Amino acid sequence: MKIGAITPAYNEEAVISGTIRCLALFVDRHIVLVSERPYFGQEHKPDCTAEIVENLGAHVVTGRWDLDHYQRNLGIQMLQDCDWILTFDADEMMTTEELEKLHEFLIKCPTDAVAIRPEVYWKTTDYVLRPVPDFTPIIAVKPNVKFTHIRNIDSPHVLYPGTMHHLSWCAPKNIKSKILHYAHASDFYGAEWYKNEYENWTPGMDKAVLPTGIYSVEKRPLPDELKRLL
Repeated sequence: MKIGAITPAYNEEAVISGTIRCLALFVDRHIVLVSERPYFGQEHKPDCTAEIVENLGAHVVTGRWDLDHYQRNLGIQMLQDCDWILTFDADEMMTTEELEKLHEFLIKCPTDAVAIRPEVYWKTTDYVLRPVPDFTPIIAVKPNVKFTHIRNIDSPHVLYPGTMHHLSWCAPKNIKSKILHYAHASDFYGAEWYKNEYENWTPGMDKAVLPTGIYSVEKRPLPDELKRLL
């Protein structure tokens, strides 16, 4: 079974190595589509994302896209010879054991796409949100699948019962940049949320506030294997 991977990215130098390294032994080719400008907000000078990706042996495509589904679809077009294409974001990782289980699942998968409900990290890689947010990103597709908007697709999918680690709301990811420039920017009220709900949160506080609701915060560190990849 030939497996490819695509990852959209914009100024992800703090976390992109984790995604590239964790997938390296499981994919035949990894394409990272590096945007030269943000989806929203003021344009900034590109960081070292492209250089990091190339140094780790993945393939870089640079361009300008309105949202990330355009990047994903281009990546799929470039990997038409693959049986499956992993569609991890630049802040998503799996351990070796978790990827081995996913590989076995894909061999027998009855649909053309797979989603997952990931562990979502908050503030640092030591804390997660509870209950797990109702967020089920598509993480693998066959090459006939098309993304229609951000992470929505045009095909049925099955929910994979395994674990993915999503550094969605934690350092070393630049959270302020995320809420101003990334695909989620339209869900926020900008710097006010960052200052009131994120920047002022400290370990010991048991609640986290997001546009999707109020969550409890539980200490559950990122696996050491993945910490070493960042």
